[in-house]
Amino acid sequence: MGWFVSSKGKTSIACEFPNVIVRERLKKVEIQGFSRMTVPQFFYEELYKKLESCFYNFRYTLIIDCRFEYINTTSAKWLHILLKSLQELTREKGMIEINWYFESDDETILETGELLKTTLYIPFHLREI
Repeated sequence: MGWFVSSKGKTSIACEFPNVIVRERLKKVEIQGFSRMTVPQFFYEELYKKLESCFYNFRYTLIIDCRFEYINTTSAKWLHILLKSLQELTREKGMIEINWYFESDDETILETGELLKTTLYIPFHLREI
């Protein structure tokens, strides 16, 4: 999939999809921008595969930085499914941590993060920017 970007280069895509940047040295994946797909299922299923691969390649450690400018309801639902599936990877061993960034005047992004946080047992940090 062309929308996965490594730290070595960037790929420009339509602003319906968030950018995904893998920072191997930091054991981190950044998801940023807009998520306003009509049918986000395929994007988030492929993203899950990529994040699962990172979790194992990073030796059972993964930090996910979410910096959404906008995320529609359908995308939020699929992101929730993805995060619930990822947390299952940590049952036996490993650590996944979520950093959810929001601007102080963006109640929608904050509320989406708060909702996700209440349904997950992995570390989930709300970070105002």
